[in-house]
Amino acid sequence: MIIIFLLGIIYYFSFDYANTLSQKNIINQQIENSKIQANIVSSLLEERLKNGFSKEQVKNELQNSIENMSIENSFVCMFDSTGREICHPIRQKIGKVLTKNNSIIKSLENDKVEMNFKEAVMKMQSKGGIRKLKNYSEIVYLSPVKHTGWIVASHANLTKFQKEFNRQKEMNMLIFVLVWLSSSLLIFLFLFHMNAINLKKVSNINRNISSQYFKELKAINDKLSQTGKNGSNEIKRLLADKGAKLKPVLIENIAYIYTQNKITYIVEFDGTKSTINTSLDDLSKLLDKKTFYRASRQVIISIKAIDKIEKRGKTQLKVITNPPSPVEIIISKAKLTEFKKWAGRN
Repeated sequence: MIIIFLLGIIYYFSFDYANTLSQKNIINQQIENSKIQANIVSSLLEERLKNGFSKEQVKNELQNSIENMSIENSFVCMFDSTGREICHPIRQKIGKVLTKNNSIIKSLENDKVEMNFKEAVMKMQSKGGIRKLKNYSEIVYLSPVKHTGWIVASHANLTKFQKEFNRQKEMNMLIFVLVWLSSSLLIFLFLFHMNAINLKKVSNINRNISSQYFKELKAINDKLSQTGKNGSNEIKRLLADKGAKLKPVLIENIAYIYTQNKITYIVEFDGTKSTINTSLDDLSKLLDKKTFYRASRQVIISIKAIDKIEKRGKTQLKVITNPPSPVEIIISKAKLTEFKKWAGRN
């Protein structure tokens, strides 16, 4: 009897350790999945901004992509550097600001290592772990969007995992006690059998949750990509600087765009001049190639702005625009054939 009792104690603690280790492994895997999801979304947003889209456009695209998505198991949202929610599947939550006592993030490896969630957001830190709130806990990972003051947060509800762990533990403990009371031999055999079953269940949970995360991530990516495709060929205006104000400039009103002293200027047909913080290379990609032509490294001209074209020597042309350009527009020998085809087509 003493031997059976001692074996029962040994098996009990071995089982408890294995169960705890399984829980820790699946939570670690979920934190990694959340990290992947948050990093991919923040990278997509950075790419959209590099392609010339405004922060407001990119933020609205993300909101449209995640709006009304289920938050029961997992979701993505975004904060600014003040801790204010700027994108969330539930629109009513947009505008709410985190408080210092809202929650903390704890490291899974060492629960003594913790940080206030709002501080992590405001410091734009790439950080993940278990977030403790008053009524529930969740897995969260933060990924900042470079040069924006935004940070993407990927959330996963820990309650679903905990309920499954508790259910398995209760069921396995009952089986364990019954087997232990039968004999020490059956305890030994069933312990290994149940551990194998538990590992299989944990793997299935992890596989199913991972599949769901990547489906949701693909949906966000597809919506962002589709939005870009639908909008990239239909640019109707540029947002330029006019003094201390921002001014929308209609594409059809642009006569030419030029750079001077590292500043990019937009000149409209009525002579209005404004500046824009975008390079000629990026603008050339956005503008319709039938209407606009990159005449030189310094100038992009509209076909409608050409007043006349003069010969300059045997291998160059000089373009006179209306309104007059402050920089001389010379078509080099290398661009001569291409320019004639473009001007002739139009």
